[in-house]
Amino acid sequence: MPFTDVIDDYTDQATGTINVNGDQVGYTVSSGVNTLTYPNTDAGAQVTADGQQSVEVTFDAPVVGISLSFDRSNAGEIYFVEIEGTRVDLNTLIADGDAVFTSAFANGSGVGTHEVTAAGGISSTGNFNNGSLGFVTFSIPISRIGVTGTGGNSGNFDIIEIGVDSDTFNVVCFAAGTDIMTPTGPVPVADLRSGDVVMTASGTPRRIIQTHARHITRIQRIRETRLSPVRISAGALGAGLPERDLLVSRQHRVLVASRIAARITGHTEILVSAVHLVGLPGIEIDQAMTQVTYHHLLLDCHDVVLANGAPAETLYVGPISAKILAEGPPEISVAQFADSELSDMAPARPFPDPKDARKIVAAHIRHDRPVLEEWPNIATNASV
Repeated sequence: MPFTDVIDDYTDQATGTINVNGDQVGYTVSSGVNTLTYPNTDAGAQVTADGQQSVEVTFDAPVVGISLSFDRSNAGEIYFVEIEGTRVDLNTLIADGDAVFTSAFANGSGVGTHEVTAAGGISSTGNFNNGSLGFVTFSIPISRIGVTGTGGNSGNFDIIEIGVDSDTFNVVCFAAGTDIMTPTGPVPVADLRSGDVVMTASGTPRRIIQTHARHITRIQRIRETRLSPVRISAGALGAGLPERDLLVSRQHRVLVASRIAARITGHTEILVSAVHLVGLPGIEIDQAMTQVTYHHLLLDCHDVVLANGAPAETLYVGPISAKILAEGPPEISVAQFADSELSDMAPARPFPDPKDARKIVAAHIRHDRPVLEEWPNIATNASV
């Protein structure tokens, strides 16, 4: 399951707290449903397909990362999500980047039969007991969320779980097999360790203060598509870069250096999340990989390095990254740098907001111009 914490009692007026990135947030349930446990769902809300038994949860503070799971859906039944008391169209939220939908069979055998319908609700093309699960996670702050069923009778129902999703998919990482430029030439990212030196895109040598690896299994990747890497094909960025296919996590920022970026943001060089580059020729989410190992590189400041020859960021320590580093088995603790510049890390290049990033990519597609059209030839043979 994708939950880091989940509600387990959907009795009307039930109260409790849920862990949201280390903070306890109170909630109150409003419902006319039973709490049921089935093989693939532990303590979910029995929401009927006739709309008579629905569930709603109100949080004491807005929560980012609310996640819903859907179990035992029948074809023809549609379950709609309501946010702040208003029914939402999941297609619109997904298109805007405010929600992510996935479906998988509970046994890990592949993509499930749940789907988002044209009307913006959740349904399934399969039988209720085929083992399929549907997941929706929201990246917008939510104070009140509910689910109501349609298209069936009182004997038809879904089991809905409401919880908080993991935020570990936000860490920026290079996939195993990526070569990072060093003073002695390209080195596989998996071979780098703290104390090693890498070359930045400006030709400055910098020492690594921490590396970390995370392996994503096939089942994890199927259930949480945000863990799938973005594949940037050789030459897709322009200037012949990357020199060979580059795979990075979705939120890993890649340098864009163009007149279009300058016109929209006022900066010629910006760092854009790889997922926002999807749609450019040769850049796509790699859904075919069955498993992937991610590696991050932390320097004493945020910077841009050359990955398979292409300029891409090192780890930027914001609140989410700092939390994940603290929970993992790093070589050194970020807490050791509480009084240094690491705790107040400045971005190496500006980060555009998602709306501007989408505008920039759309303009590059429309005008058929590479995102590295203003990228200079940088020397990479400096020594320490």
